[in-house]
Amino acid sequence: FNNNNNNGLKNEPIYAKVNKKKTQGQAASLEEPIYAQVAKKVNAKIDRLNQIASGLGGVGQVAGFPLKKHDKVDDLSKVGRSVSPEPIYATIDDLGGPFPLKRHDKVDDLSKVGLSRNQELAQKIDNLNQAVSEAKAGFFGNLEQTIDKLK
Repeated sequence: FNNNNNNGLKNEPIYAKVNKKKTQGQAASLEEPIYAQVAKKVNAKIDRLNQIASGLGGVGQVAGFPLKKHDKVDDLSKVGRSVSPEPIYATIDDLGGPFPLKRHDKVDDLSKVGLSRNQELAQKIDNLNQAVSEAKAGFFGNLEQTIDKLK
């Protein structure tokens, strides 16, 4: 058995020599870091979008296109965001007692959700500890009520 296939070539890897010399005016060479190459492509795309936007003139404004004639796009952070973003809704389990959020309340600051839940759980633990202490002293009524609330 030999290593030849139908075209008569041996199954050996093919090596290519890469010329790493930079030529004058080359857009992106192999020696440039990848982020520099990407940055050039992104800037070229932004320039192209600016050309398209400036060509739209009044048509873009009628269609609700956010770019006006000759606007330059420097800040891409808002790309993809809708004009009226969807509100964030949080569904909160009924923990019993005074809880600041109702089911399906609109929530803009989600940092308060965790705090409120932790505060509520801490209060329930304190209530349970109080009921256990009373039970040790011989008063079992509060312990049974507290356990029923936790179910």
